Amino acid sequence: MNALQSVLTNGPPSRSLPIGRESAMLRGLGRVRAAATACYLSGTREMVRRLIGGRSGPRDFHRIIIAGPLGRQNGVGQGAYLQWTALRRRGVDAELIDAAPGLRNPLFRVGHQPGSAYIIHAGGPQAANLLATVLPHAARAHRVAYFAWELPDPPPDWAGCDRHFDEIWTPSTFSRESLQKLLDRPIHVVPHHVTAQTMRERDDCWPFTVLVMADSRSSLSRKNPEGALRSFQLAFGASPRARLILKLSGRAAELDAFESSCGHLLAARNVKVIRSYLHGTALAQLYRSADVLLSMHRAEGFGLPLLEAMAHGVPAVATGWSGNMDFMSPLDSELVPYRLVPVQDLSRIYSSSMWAEPDIEAAACALRRLADDRAHYFKIATAAYHRVANAPSLFPFKVPEHVSS
Repeated sequence: MNALQSVLTNGPPSRSLPIGRESAMLRGLGRVRAAATACYLSGTREMVRRLIGGRSGPRDFHRIIIAGPLGRQNGVGQGAYLQWTALRRRGVDAELIDAAPGLRNPLFRVGHQPGSAYIIHAGGPQAANLLATVLPHAARAHRVAYFAWELPDPPPDWAGCDRHFDEIWTPSTFSRESLQKLLDRPIHVVPHHVTAQTMRERDDCWPFTVLVMADSRSSLSRKNPEGALRSFQLAFGASPRARLILKLSGRAAELDAFESSCGHLLAARNVKVIRSYLHGTALAQLYRSADVLLSMHRAEGFGLPLLEAMAHGVPAVATGWSGNMDFMSPLDSELVPYRLVPVQDLSRIYSSSMWAEPDIEAAACALRRLADDRAHYFKIATAAYHRVANAPSLFPFKVPEHVSS
């Protein structure tokens, strides 16, 4: 039995949880760390400005270097990998570089054959650090920043983060509409592209399985796993005919605090928690173990796990707002109604904007219908799968029409 199967069957190992005073101390340390990080990133931006010296290259994509924080094992790095894969499938000469060490060392450089264009996947303030890893070659090439943002108002500290780039790519129209309020460069929507896998079949020998995923580094307030837990409880209670798998990742202290605050919801016998990092085959197995992906997010710049689930034929119940609306509709998904409310983020990552508060009762109704109405389930799952399978990879330049072998 592998590690994933063990957790699904037996649940996570027991551990002690932090008390409230420890959490307050962690928040204080977090504010100090944030101030120091902002100062460090600002210094790197100035260094990169001097090294580039206003140079650039023609808009030429015949050889593309994609740089991202692959070693951080997060959505930004996954987006860089997916883009590299899509370009290679279209016959484009593309190289993928792990620039994560540049986040801690602005003098770190990656040796590589020069490209005609460089695409840097990063958050705005970190973009200069990742760009520095591919200097000096990138100073003479066309430079693209791949940014995503999750709120309708852009973050003020991203102002000027586009100065080293010729254009911006972003995964959704929602993200573009936000970023164009702040950034001066041309912005193109370049969605993530996921290859459809073999479509899974629902197995009635197992409980109806609801998968929820959240990363504390992206704000648990935004991902809202608590809302998902409440929807599941309202839909099924403690019934053994259904189960919820909660896949958590991120900072251990924040995850411990979340599990402490939601202990009454996590104590149910039909709820399992996974906190180990999964990728590749293990992640695909997790998707295929689910009958539905539930996302009660308050905002998404894109919503990659939703698309990945659909690529396996797993339908989604998700908040009907923000970046995921570019690839979801009532024909292929269960969209949860919502109301817009002021942002209140316990992690202090997001502020000064609005986001969605999804309807827990409506989500519970959608879950029950998918569980009980097999014809409806098959219709939604099939439509979701074919939406991904038929979606082309889109880029704002001319690429070969053939698929490489």
